Amino acid sequence: MSDGRYAVLGGDDANDEPLSSCEVLVLGHDEHWEVLLAMHESRSHFVCAAVAECKIVAGGYGRTPNGAAVLLRSAEVFDEVLGRWLQLPCDF
Repeated sequence: MSDGRYAVLGGDDANDEPLSSCEVLVLGHDEHWEVLLAMHESRSHFVCAAVAECKIVAGGYGRTPNGAAVLLRSAEVFDEVLGRWLQLPCDF
């Protein structure tokens, strides 16, 4: 994150289900984890880039409502100033 915190975004749980959860590790004299708002889509094996005060995630794998794995073509941005995820308006 732009303020020095370390972000952990999405991934897989113990049952190989993709996650939408996000947390940040705050370092210093009072080290602790803080919960961020979840992404709009659960995703694993995605790409992530940090640009200014934004974190961009794109692609990866998700699940359909019936549980089948699906390759995601969507992207979303975490705006640190607004403190929320924004979905990009088109797929790639």
